[in-house]
Amino acid sequence: MWRWPLILLLAGCSASSSGGGALPATTTTLLPPLETTTSVAPTSSTVAAALAVPAVIDLPYVQKVLETIYHLDGEATRHAYANKAVDAESDARLDALFADPRLASAKRNLRDNVEFQVLADPPGDATVRAVEIVQATATCMVIRAELDYGPQYKEFRPPQPQAVIQIERAPLSPLNPTGWGIIVAGAPKSGEDLNACS
Repeated sequence: MWRWPLILLLAGCSASSSGGGALPATTTTLLPPLETTTSVAPTSSTVAAALAVPAVIDLPYVQKVLETIYHLDGEATRHAYANKAVDAESDARLDALFADPRLASAKRNLRDNVEFQVLADPPGDATVRAVEIVQATATCMVIRAELDYGPQYKEFRPPQPQAVIQIERAPLSPLNPTGWGIIVAGAPKSGEDLNACS
């Protein structure tokens, strides 16, 4: 497993322009609702090039990163679902996308559903919409997002309209061409400091 140097939270203010390695302050805008489209999947090198960290991290960039990660998480779920087992490949896929505490939670959720009776046939991708950047540097982001795991399940699952997603830089790999990984995803705790990038 790799080590995560900084925490990235997805939430709702702008980044500080001072401090070691911090990028200029970002302006945040609301993104339009997501549209469903069908397309041919790009190659890993194409995705990695498209997801290179820009000089100023903005919502469209964050949206691309999150959509890619949650699609790859869906691929890990579909792999386990197709094989009716959580195997070493399932674990490797999750290891590339998440770090603790989210990694432990992702593995536990997949193992808890090992009989796959609650999953959709086949499981879809969780949907995510980056709403506001709280903080962003070249190695750390804090974002507020709308997150919905419903497409992965047969039964209704309530969406999380004010989720906080913490992400950090992660090793590039064929299993994760974004260079980012998720630390935490879900409802923020009361009084939680969302300015976690140092």
